[in-house]
Amino acid sequence: MENTKKQETDQSSPKLSANENTTQAARIESLRELLGPDVILLPISAGTKYPVICGWQKTDVSEMENPCYLRDLSESGNTGVLLGDPSGGLCTIDIDSDDEVEPFLALNPRLRTTLRSKGARGEQLWVRMTSPYPAPIKFVTEAGNAWGEWRSTGNQSVIQGTHPSGNQYSFVHRAPPIEISFEDIHWPSHLKLPWVKSDFDLLTEDAGEPFSISERGTVTLNQKFFVEAFMLENRVVFDSSLGEFFLYHPDSGIWNIATVETIKRKFLERIGEVAKDSGLPSLHYRCNDHTASSLTNQLRFMAEKPGVFHNRPPAIHVKNGMICFEGDDVELRGFHPDFYSRNVCPYEYAPEAQCPQFLNELLGPALNEEDISLIQRWAGAVLMGRNDAQRMLLLLGTPGGGKSTLMTILESVIGTNNVAQLRTEQLSKPFELYAFNGKTLLSGKDVAADFMSLKSASVVKALIGGDLLEAEKKGFNNRVQIRGNFNVGITCNADLNVRLEGDVGAWFRRLLAVKYDRPPVERKIVGYAEKLLKEEGPGILRWMVEGAIKLQRELRDHGDYILTQTQLARVDLLLQQSDSVKAFVRDGIVKNPSCTLTVKYLQQGYYTYCEQQGMQPMNPKDVNAQLPRYMMEIHQAALRHDIPVGSGTQRGYKGIRLKTEVCNED
Repeated sequence: MENTKKQETDQSSPKLSANENTTQAARIESLRELLGPDVILLPISAGTKYPVICGWQKTDVSEMENPCYLRDLSESGNTGVLLGDPSGGLCTIDIDSDDEVEPFLALNPRLRTTLRSKGARGEQLWVRMTSPYPAPIKFVTEAGNAWGEWRSTGNQSVIQGTHPSGNQYSFVHRAPPIEISFEDIHWPSHLKLPWVKSDFDLLTEDAGEPFSISERGTVTLNQKFFVEAFMLENRVVFDSSLGEFFLYHPDSGIWNIATVETIKRKFLERIGEVAKDSGLPSLHYRCNDHTASSLTNQLRFMAEKPGVFHNRPPAIHVKNGMICFEGDDVELRGFHPDFYSRNVCPYEYAPEAQCPQFLNELLGPALNEEDISLIQRWAGAVLMGRNDAQRMLLLLGTPGGGKSTLMTILESVIGTNNVAQLRTEQLSKPFELYAFNGKTLLSGKDVAADFMSLKSASVVKALIGGDLLEAEKKGFNNRVQIRGNFNVGITCNADLNVRLEGDVGAWFRRLLAVKYDRPPVERKIVGYAEKLLKEEGPGILRWMVEGAIKLQRELRDHGDYILTQTQLARVDLLLQQSDSVKAFVRDGIVKNPSCTLTVKYLQQGYYTYCEQQGMQPMNPKDVNAQLPRYMMEIHQAALRHDIPVGSGTQRGYKGIRLKTEVCNED
């Protein structure tokens, strides 16, 4: 039967002349020298890829010493090579496309030196294996497209003759096949590699099958499988210090809060998919709140990473990537979950973008270069979303000078969803601090002069000083922890009074103050902030990035902002003004045993003193609260209720008088 088939094939194959037989015989011998003494060659019909003998897979190397077999090889139009074990581990990597050859060789530089042949397209790389290797494989890409083959035991490849397309088989690089182990071959990342286990295979090995069925047909969910599957399919963390789940979104690089309801819904959808795929409708009865709650509780434990967002790497998250610091330079990198970013700027970073209107029309007319530089560095801290210097910025002075416009622009560049309103009168309320969760800038615009002198305003110092604060979250039994690493910016048309509570030094180290003392521009533009953002948003972003670089350098070299003497004196004067009651008692009152002062007259003297000193006076309530303490501390004078006035008595002090006045007994 085999002889008959061979004869039929021979009759259909073109005959070679005597000269052609001699030339072909020389080529066969040359191939044996090239491929090695244990290679098995196969006769192939000219212009085809198929051996002319049946059972060619079982051809033995001894045939290569058989004169009749060698004659058949010489007379055949094409020559093939039996691959794998019969030829001593000779295998090929058959790449279908010319475009895929160079990337593969870039991954495997050694293979440039091996025997490489070509038919119509792509290449075939010949290798001799020194380690165990797999059976033949047809490679496809992740997109499902054919890529090529791993050809080994059970395969043969044509190496010489005419390709079915009419092209002649040729050598791209003629050299003996190199020896290599299979483990040393590097495969493109976009291939599906059958020896690499799928995520599902690894999951079931670790957690088991998604469900089990008892002998009575009862279906039991494997909760460990569904929790681990959720973590495999989603980048998820549970920050127990905040009491929140977070899911990572690779398209934007941001971690967003995921509600418990969202997590439950995802679990129920996954159970529904398994029920449909497995043909077990009874699994749908497990899609209930009890199951979802149980799975969610397990996920809390498995995905817990307390405080993970507080310790995130320093980087600026912009629309087109992550701006990372390299010394005094920055580099735009791709998104990655390990940045643990919750705050993204809505503008793309463009290193060449400019903002001439912002600098020359908004900032330039109102401020000097020193204060513009200070604002730029503070804006850099706001952009980074962290307050390593533990300072807050006060923009004070001229109404209509551009303070609020500037703050609105900075808020918009960092993203308004990253900003919270600072309300000092509410800071003592149970849920106010939790409103700052996930924010990077706390903003108070056009506040009253007593904004920082209210009783709960002292909490602001903790919000910028790195303190660990406890906040209450509605519907959550435990308190959550918030790190006081916020940037704070306040605008006010007057000088602010700060509630010092005897801690002047600490406030001096916390405040930055910029004074708007130039006349406002005469021409007002409606929607000016929106206009600048539309025309120069990327340029303002780049300006803020430069500020971040400058601030990082100052913090690295000096540990703080570098301030001018004028800027330091401005803060000092502000604090003196905030301690104006004490200054008045110390500098505006003198002892005199024969004199008395009523509280009402003393208050009038205080307001006169503030006017003479150019200070912003405190509100009457705070003045009344502080006067008795400082009168006792400085003059050892106690508040009395028996100061004679006319026919009655009033509250006041004995043994003192205003420095600017003389009492009757003098």
